[in-house]
Amino acid sequence: MAPASGLNLGQAATFAGSQTVPLEGGAGGAEYIAVVVNTSSAHGAAANFTVRGSGLAVPSAVLAATDAPSLDRLFGGAATPDAPELDRAFERRMRARERTALTPRIAGARAWRAAREASGAASSGAAASRSLDPVRRDGSIPVDARVGDIVTVNVNPNDPCTNPIYHATRVAAIGTHAIVLSDTLNPAGGFTSADFQRFAARFDTLVYPIDSAAFGPPTDIDANGHVGLIFTRAVNELTPANAGSFVGGFTFSRDLFPTKATQQAEACAGSNQGEFFYLLTPDPKGTINGNDFSTGFVDTNTTAVIAHEFQHLINAGRRIYVNDAADFEDTWLDEGLAHIAEELLFYREAGVGPKENLDTPQIRASQQRRSAFNLDMLGNSGRYRRYLLEPSTSSPYASDDSLSTRGAAWSLLRYLADRSGTGDNAFFRRLVNSSSSGVANLQAVYGSGLTDAVRNWSASHAVDDVATTAPEYQQPSWNWHSIYATLYGSYPLPVKTLAEGTPSSGSVVAGGSAFFRLSVPASGTASFALTGVSSTPTNLQLVVVRTR
Repeated sequence: MAPASGLNLGQAATFAGSQTVPLEGGAGGAEYIAVVVNTSSAHGAAANFTVRGSGLAVPSAVLAATDAPSLDRLFGGAATPDAPELDRAFERRMRARERTALTPRIAGARAWRAAREASGAASSGAAASRSLDPVRRDGSIPVDARVGDIVTVNVNPNDPCTNPIYHATRVAAIGTHAIVLSDTLNPAGGFTSADFQRFAARFDTLVYPIDSAAFGPPTDIDANGHVGLIFTRAVNELTPANAGSFVGGFTFSRDLFPTKATQQAEACAGSNQGEFFYLLTPDPKGTINGNDFSTGFVDTNTTAVIAHEFQHLINAGRRIYVNDAADFEDTWLDEGLAHIAEELLFYREAGVGPKENLDTPQIRASQQRRSAFNLDMLGNSGRYRRYLLEPSTSSPYASDDSLSTRGAAWSLLRYLADRSGTGDNAFFRRLVNSSSSGVANLQAVYGSGLTDAVRNWSASHAVDDVATTAPEYQQPSWNWHSIYATLYGSYPLPVKTLAEGTPSSGSVVAGGSAFFRLSVPASGTASFALTGVSSTPTNLQLVVVRTR
């Protein structure tokens, strides 16, 4: 590409490897953002660099959003960005355990189900009897279950196939797609029958249509036509006393494997052999670890948890039984898609959609939008902020499953979906219905431009809604400069001002980036040099954008 001299406001130039870029000040002076991006897809691969500027002036002011929101919170009452957040560390540990224990069983489970379908057992076994023996262990919920029936499920949240912990649960509500179970050992003062029926209706009319449209329908290995929502004290027990976060629920892929050994499959004795969620139950007196979870708290937080976990359930089931995949999806992409499910729930509940560049005034426009943001998007905003705080050491496809990785993965998927040309549902569904995984899956779905897209997405963190740029440097669904100024008082991205003649060295991990701001005086000419990297081809790329 030609040197960056002569760039007009909002224009950008891109380079690969070591470069010296001339910059012009024009009649009134100019300012630029330079972004160093490591476009490698290798987990943890880091690249070192040094940048230096000459002929520079002192920038006039810090970058700011094009609007000027007040510092009043988006939230009302006690809700703030600092409220207790979901504990994703438990989920990270559980996913690691299930991948280790269950991946070798995938081929056998697939053969087991094929044999059942061939013999007709999958369609007849669940409905064969209404004798609901409390010690029943295979196919926990028959097709003709009724409200009030007692069925037994393994609620062990830690061991995939061993050490089952069986609790008797009562069928509390039955919907079109949901069957709601209440653990008989739950604390007193919990949900009423009407509450459980409301959860069944929420799943049927809200979560199920959103997630199944975006990711594909779930499997139904127990042939009862329903997904089980188990409100159980076993989830409450995962949150220790005085914790600053809480576990809201989970789905466990072990339930998708057969309980008994066959010629085709090894047994997973702890499986409930069906599609299930395990959810936090109200505990208004704090009888479990002293955590007083009110019915209102559980009610308002649980729908987003179900939307998140339903993506995991759909993804795992389809990879095992539909896509003929050899393994589970890479954690970063699986979690990124689950956080996309939360965003899709926000759009539905707020009555808005993607590509509306939502900012503070738009979210504040109605109580409906404010509530939906608080319940469904506050987590994504916090995780993305964690990525922006440390962009050079964070990545959307890191293997650590940190909150910053999740935030980056969600943001990258939103950015790519907005540019896919196919719409959200088609883009996300292709990612879930694939036999490949991780970056290879994303590459196959998005196409050959993925490397450039990662580079341009990285630059968008700094310049979106700050300068009028080409579309590839914009995030058309969200105005985070506006939202973060409202929530926290400032935009979190560290952009280093490059001083005249003073070099700055650093390192960026694969998928990470570093940001520099430089000013050129009126009628002056300056240069920006990137050095310390190997010759072309290189994974280290540079984007220079004129912002003033």
